Amino acid sequence: MVSIKKRRFKVFPHLLVLIAIIVTLGAGGFIAFSNMQQADQPAAVPAPAKAHVDSTKKTPEQKLSYDVPGNRPKNLIIESLDITANILPMGILADGALDAPKSAWDVGWYNQSALPGSGQDALLIDGHVNDALNTPGVFYNIHTLAPDDTMQIERGDGTIYTYKVTQVEQKPIEQVDMAKMLRSVNPEVEGLNLITCGGEYDHERQTYQDRILVYAVRVS
Repeated sequence: MVSIKKRRFKVFPHLLVLIAIIVTLGAGGFIAFSNMQQADQPAAVPAPAKAHVDSTKKTPEQKLSYDVPGNRPKNLIIESLDITANILPMGILADGALDAPKSAWDVGWYNQSALPGSGQDALLIDGHVNDALNTPGVFYNIHTLAPDDTMQIERGDGTIYTYKVTQVEQKPIEQVDMAKMLRSVNPEVEGLNLITCGGEYDHERQTYQDRILVYAVRVS
């Protein structure tokens, strides 16, 4: 099984271009996007870490009061890992980075990935493995997920969709296929993919060397 030391996106077919993506989610990291690049160009180099990520947990009342439009993802539920996390929509910042949750206990939904219930493509959810103080975050244990484990997405209208894990990978950051992360592993079924940091922390590049990748498909 994948080990994490120190425990601390589907190519969108638009004019035949590829979004080159690099993800840095540990210690307050973020998803850095280059400008639209041709598919044969290399991905961007890892970007430096962002500011401190807060490890303060929400109260049950605060989680319940969180609201989103009816067709948007609201909560990620992974019962086996005791995770119930609000899902915050994340867009691209002026510097080319995808904004990440400020809390180590919220998760981010890339708002150009699939909507839950769309029946195609994949939702892409990112989360922190820890905060800047090395306190475990919401995705601290997702490396322990295994095929046939389940997780759920609750929409703003209360509809709940269930997804079954098909595979879990740990890969060096340079080998992460973000096109794969943005599509379902089964083209005929809606997918849900998770990503966080893993491996050794590279102080020179200010990012973890690896990424933990979880692929799942909708079963109900």
